[in-house]
Amino acid sequence: MAKCTKAKELIITTEDKAGMLSEVASAIAAQKVNITAICAYAMEGKAVFTLVTTDNQKAKSVAQSKGWKAEDSEVVIVELPDKVGAVKEISQKLKEKNISLKYCYGTTCTQCAPECTCRLVLKADNNDAIISALK
Repeated sequence: MAKCTKAKELIITTEDKAGMLSEVASAIAAQKVNITAICAYAMEGKAVFTLVTTDNQKAKSVAQSKGWKAEDSEVVIVELPDKVGAVKEISQKLKEKNISLKYCYGTTCTQCAPECTCRLVLKADNNDAIISALK
């Protein structure tokens, strides 16, 4: 089935203004760090960027040097086939184990399907339960 691993995501909080995605992405790219998954939104005057990167420590350092709040959070990364029903299958397993997710975001690949995998980033109160349910 799906490959599951614990990982760290980086949560960067900035002011909410036009161009913040560009500023955050540019600052991280300048450090030669790749963003492999991203979820971003604005709420209550703040912009929140939840990222998985190739080097969270470098990304965190540059964010803090810009005056942005940056913190790590444990998540589970699930790699699964990029096919119809793949998310349904894993979500059904989580439902059967009564696992409530705090959030989920992901990526897919459109260039080399069906050989590609997609990645879901999952967060729950008990991330070990996610891994156990998806074994």
